Amino acid sequence: MEGAMVTNTRMHWTVIVIIIAAIAVSSAGCTSNQSTQSGSASFLLYSNKDAGVEINYPSDWQLTGTPNANTIAKFEHGNENTLFLIQRSTLNKTGQTPQSISQQFLNASLKSNASVKVLENQSASLGGLPAYKTVITLTYNNQSYTVLTLVAIKGNFLYTIQFSGLTSQYDEYNETAQQMISSFKFT
Repeated sequence: MEGAMVTNTRMHWTVIVIIIAAIAVSSAGCTSNQSTQSGSASFLLYSNKDAGVEINYPSDWQLTGTPNANTIAKFEHGNENTLFLIQRSTLNKTGQTPQSISQQFLNASLKSNASVKVLENQSASLGGLPAYKTVITLTYNNQSYTVLTLVAIKGNFLYTIQFSGLTSQYDEYNETAQQMISSFKFT
């Protein structure tokens, strides 16, 4: 069981590194043509029936990547290193909570990168379910990044949302990310 916990924690750290590195991936996705207006931004609906989720995302963000075993969807804003990722993985252990999983993730992050600083670490909600939110800053390749991680459990699945970007641009897109999180639904 301990090995499964370490593997899950390493997976979360790997996801952050992948996000920050902004590896180029091919276009794909399961979007619908529905759009809504929020202030001056137009939002599109992303729906993935297999994963049981839907979310509104800004029309000027690109849905990138091919969904795989853990990644449901990845949204990018231009070439500005601003990413929004939705993942789902099978829970390896019963009795886990969003808070305990977030704490494992945070502990692994603190061990792996001495530059990690915790900005937020608190209860939240995602799609009407209890969740836990962690916001950290870290330095990677001499650049400062801010990463928001939100985890929730539904059934035997762990759902993770990560929003990341250069710290200098994070605040500019944080309101949009919060709108995306608020629109997230389990279907």
